[in-house]
Amino acid sequence: SGSAEASVASTKSGSELTAAGIKLNLPENWTATVGDKVYEIVLDSAGSGSSSDVESFKKLCEDNGTAYLAYAVNSEGTAVMTLTSLRITPDETTGEILTAGDYARQNHDTAVFSYQARNSSFGEEQLAGRSGYLSHFELCSDEEVSELILGQSEFTFEQDGKFYSIQTYYHNETAAADVDEILANMTAQ
Repeated sequence: SGSAEASVASTKSGSELTAAGIKLNLPENWTATVGDKVYEIVLDSAGSGSSSDVESFKKLCEDNGTAYLAYAVNSEGTAVMTLTSLRITPDETTGEILTAGDYARQNHDTAVFSYQARNSSFGEEQLAGRSGYLSHFELCSDEEVSELILGQSEFTFEQDGKFYSIQTYYHNETAAADVDEILANMTAQ
């Protein structure tokens, strides 16, 4: 069905990212990358990245059943979006299969705990005709005038034996509004 492939096309108002049976409309100040180059970008953003590192990183991901399908960033670098997939496999010891809800909840709780976030929400949502789970949190400074430091929204859904995850990160209110609009306008392919 080609759902694991991601593609990007220019539109009048920016670009359209298509993958996993969904379409995301990105504003014109966003740049989207698909294919093997995504692994290079993800590794670079982690602070390393010779070409041999990229190859071994991609292989490690594939061995874990994870694929980076797309990476998008706005021109200021204040908002980022990644699209990943994870092959669903039974637990090696129990034989149980993780549900999308359990997987999304685990990711949410881990992120909230590791960032010690306060403003967080988690719930079942329908986006672009997909039933999934929307996780959200924001970190703000503690001063009287709370300043946004980092926000994250992640939509996780299940399709074709895989969990798909659209993760967004943003660092200011403008970027937050962009990200909210992108997710709100997501449509079925």
